[in-house]
Amino acid sequence: MALSLWLLWMCPVLLSNIAPSEQALSRAAMPFGLMRRELACEGYPIELRCPGSDVIMIETANYGRTDDKICDADPFQMENVQCYQPDAFKIMSHRCNNRTQCVVVAGADVFS
Repeated sequence: MALSLWLLWMCPVLLSNIAPSEQALSRAAMPFGLMRRELACEGYPIELRCPGSDVIMIETANYGRTDDKICDADPFQMENVQCYQPDAFKIMSHRCNNRTQCVVVAGADVFS
């Protein structure tokens, strides 16, 4: 079955918000970054890369099939369009979070 891997990810930048208070300055760090979406069909790589020393943060991930259009294959394989790997987010987070770059090939060897 031709499955796909899709992710939402970002390279967060911490911004410090400095506000005066009666006794001292307080800092509140807020993550900020551009959300990106990547898609790879089974057997193809996804390459994530952040600029400089920024690191990858996976927001969501799915490995499977949710429609019959993306990464289509043999029509007989398209009958089940509601399959997904429930641990895809955990797997991708473990492989890529807090790194400046990450390459993952969409396939059962990674997501089984």
